Amino acid sequence: MNTYSLYSLYGTLCTEFFDLDKPTPPPLEYEFYKNYVEQAPGEILEPMCGTGRYLIPLCESGFNVHGFDASTHMLNALRTKCAQKGLSPKVWHDFIDTVRTNLLYSLIFIPDSSFVLFLTNEEIIRSLQKLYSLLKPGGIFVFDVETIYAAPSKIGLWQGKAHTRPDGSFILLNTLPLALEDDKATVICRYELCDKGSVIKTEIEYFKIKLYRPGEMMALLEKIGFSSIKEIKAFDPHKIPSAQDYTIVYECIK
Repeated sequence: MNTYSLYSLYGTLCTEFFDLDKPTPPPLEYEFYKNYVEQAPGEILEPMCGTGRYLIPLCESGFNVHGFDASTHMLNALRTKCAQKGLSPKVWHDFIDTVRTNLLYSLIFIPDSSFVLFLTNEEIIRSLQKLYSLLKPGGIFVFDVETIYAAPSKIGLWQGKAHTRPDGSFILLNTLPLALEDDKATVICRYELCDKGSVIKTEIEYFKIKLYRPGEMMALLEKIGFSSIKEIKAFDPHKIPSAQDYTIVYECIK
């Protein structure tokens, strides 16, 4: 099964709910990554760009950011929004471990802890090696991951939220966190499109992520060959992480 075995299955309801629930990036995270974009001397790439939550506002600010994603549904949503805004960024469907591009990049960034979708050491190392190969000498790869301290606390309890669509129907999301297993967190997600008291469509997804223990990601990055690796407190470039932070940022220089 491909590296993005779960991510590539993101369906239409999941994609639409994501855009309704998270239409813009969190300001602190956005400014953190935008600072790297502003300083990049050459081409910029956002793998796993999703529906363009970061890519689109960066392009609107005048930056030439390329992106790719494994989910055709999310890419379709990105392209629709770009067309509405008169934007035409270079985006394409691809997987990190098989990405096809002749360009080398000065900056590669993956926000929103999307990298935790890689579950095995083999997948993680293969993806890191590919990203390393896409960087120019001196290029920067910056990304954030969730730690073991971000594990769900309410195991076995359904939780829900809903968003109304422009036509008056709504999408209901129910989530069920399962017990942690081998540092993998799994959540069952049930998306339901509801209208006039009836469920019109249902999508079920098993959302699984890898949570990292202290020092674990640093050890993996050291195997890749980066000339410099720095741990950063999320999302403060002037601080180092605390012992039990939920999220850690990594800045890696080729």
